[in-house]
Parts: sequence; C-alpha cells; structure tokens
Amino acid sequence: MSQSLSFVQADDWLTWLEQQNPSHEIDMGLERIRLVAKRLLCDAPIAKQIITVAGTNGKGSSVAFLTSILAQTGLSYASLTSPHFVRFNERIQFQGVPIDDASLCASFERVNRARYDADDGVATILTYFEFNALLAFDLMQRADLDVAVLEIGLGGRLDAVNLIDADVAIVTSISLDHMDWLGDDVGFIGREKAGIYRTNKPAIVGALDCPSTVVQYAHEINAQCMQNGVDFKVEGNTWSNTSGLTIELPETPLPAMNMAAVVQAVSCLTFDINPADIIVGLDKARLIGRFQRLEWQGKHVILDVAHNPQAAKNMANTLAKEACEGKTFAVLAMLADKDYQQVIAELSSSFDYWILASSEGVRGLSSSELANQMAKNDIAAHYVATCDTPVQAFNQAILMASKKDRIIVFGSFVTVGAVLALIEV
Repeated sequence: MSQSLSFVQADDWLTWLEQQNPSHEIDMGLERIRLVAKRLLCDAPIAKQIITVAGTNGKGSSVAFLTSILAQTGLSYASLTSPHFVRFNERIQFQGVPIDDASLCASFERVNRARYDADDGVATILTYFEFNALLAFDLMQRADLDVAVLEIGLGGRLDAVNLIDADVAIVTSISLDHMDWLGDDVGFIGREKAGIYRTNKPAIVGALDCPSTVVQYAHEINAQCMQNGVDFKVEGNTWSNTSGLTIELPETPLPAMNMAAVVQAVSCLTFDINPADIIVGLDKARLIGRFQRLEWQGKHVILDVAHNPQAAKNMANTLAKEACEGKTFAVLAMLADKDYQQVIAELSSSFDYWILASSEGVRGLSSSELANQMAKNDIAAHYVATCDTPVQAFNQAILMASKKDRIIVFGSFVTVGAVLALIEV
C-alpha cells in the first residue's frame, strides 16, 4: 500500500477499502484507531458537544430524534450512523444531508496518510469500521460543529467510535445480538454497552428494563447516572424530570421510550435549547427503514430492518395492533450471523404469506435455510416461496398482493437497502 494513494472517485476509495477488508472483519479494540487518530486529529475535539448512543435496538430512532431536535434549534450538527442502506455517504451526515463525494474522497486521503508512521513509514492496518469512524471524526472536526451525534455500531467499550469521549451518552435497550462478539449474557452485554459512559458526565439509561449492570457501571465510574423511570419519566404524554422540566410529547410512530431518553440527553447539553424546539423536533423526526411506510405500484409497503429477536417481537406487536383489510406478506432475507431462528419464531403468526430470499456475501444466508427453519417452526402459512435476491422476492410480493394487502420487507439493512434502491431509481 502506498502512502500517496489517491482516488478522485468515492466509489474507487470504497472499492479499495472493501479489498483491504473484504469480509468486514471485526477486530475490536482501540489501540490501532487511537494511534491513527492522534496523527489525524492532533487531540483536538471534533465538536463543541458530543452525544454517543449505544444499545441493541433503539439507536437509530434515538439518533433521528436527536438530529431532528438539533435541526430545529439552528445549531450546527453532524451524525455518524451505520450501516448504510443504499450509499456509504449516508453514514456521515451534516445538517441531515449525506456527505458529498468530493469531501469524502479528501477525507479518505487524509485518513490513509495518517496510517503511516513518520519514522519508519509502516502503515497501521485498520478495519472497515475503524476507517469509517476516522472519516467521520476527520470531517466533523473540520466543520467547527456545535454538536456531533455518534452511534455506536457494536458493543460499546471497545467499539471504534468509543475512542471519542462523550459529553452525554445514551444506552438504549439491551438484548441478545452480536453474540459471537458480546456473549450470551444480557448483564455482560449491558456492561459492555455502558462503556460509553464517562466520569462526571451525564449517563442516560434509556430503557425501563435495562440490566442492572448498566446502572452499576455508571455509578462505579462516578458518571452522572440518569435513569428512565427514576430521574425522568413519561406519564401519559407528559415527560418530566427531577430538575422540574416538563414537556408534552407529540404522537409519533417512533418508540416513546427512546424519545424520553433523548429529551433528557438534550436537556443536559450546555446550549440553551427551547422546549418548543424539542417538541417540534420530536414531531418531525423520521427514520428510514424502521417501520417506514411507502406506496409502490399502488401497494402498501412497510420497510423494517428487524434483524434480531427483540426487534422482531416489537414488529409483531405493532402489526397485531394495526387493522389490515387484506393479507400480510413477509419478504424476508437475513444474515447468517443473526438469530434468524428466533426472529422467525417471534413472527410465526404475523404473516399470511412468506416470500424468502437469499442474502449475498460472506455473511449471507440462503433462502433454503430460512425455509428449513420455517418448517421446524411448523408455520402454517398459506404460501412460502424462495427467491435468489430480496428484489426478486419483493417483486413477487408486489405481483401477488392486492391494494388491500400490506407487504413487510425486513431482516437486515441489506434487505431493506436493496428494496429502497429499487424504489428510489
């Protein structure tokens, strides 16, 4: 690899990055990224205030609430999320707009140069996720931001994004996911996620049922622990906290529990934020790929990532509460390292028709394996079909469904992204 490596197209940089780490291998730890970040960032902050968000589910909606509120205030802000649906640029957004290709290319070149030691010219090898985080940090630092919102991709304590010290940190819900890396004990996972908390800084415990290890860790490091249901709460539509602040929450399809945690987090920022801006921001918040409703060719479509059992259970509950005149179709494709067995079990009675698709890549799961799992669950669906790709499965559902039916596309970011790319063409 050359220190002077340079491409003028973002796609060329992304192809190069994929070639360095074709399997998106996870190698957790902060030593490598800390070394490169010191050269790249020179220990300067990436924003005046930083909010990090970790958890199993609820990170996406929390970031959506936060950025929507910040948009109302007039503060300058940026966000880092992962993965993307259609384009890599979605991961790094400024004022809600994905980073442009030219800026991304320039940042790629800076990060690549920073990998090289000035004395011996040896490059530090970075994972895909570490490179992604450093691109965001570099771009944010150059923008002179008021607030940076950073989503923790996996775990917490050893995640690349946790290199940055947060002024306010939120841990959302905790359940079993990424068990190959985080283990199968919810208490241990909670403690790992709580690793984003910092001493003497606000540590928001977002879920009402968070494992006790989250609160314990916050107290151990003397963080300012603020717990949902204790230090702030929602009664009816009224949010309040122990400081005496009260806000009437709007009706929104996004989870109220995450909304409550976000309001507490925003109240901890050093900026003077008007409660009216918080209310409007919450009301305007929208999130791609989380029970996202679309009309396509006259058919009602719902897109939802729902790639773990907790998310599947939430989807099942939401579908059960909503009246549907016609039938409900499932378009499902998942990754092999997810708990697809339990996802199918949670949704076993939610659909009239299942259309299964294979996922590509080293983490892909075949439609035949999904079909085998459905047989093991003895799902009495009216019809099960298997397809090679999510788009083929979606197109088959569109052909089969009537205007009274609903089509639910779910199982992974890749699945939802493939259908979004089709619809947005």
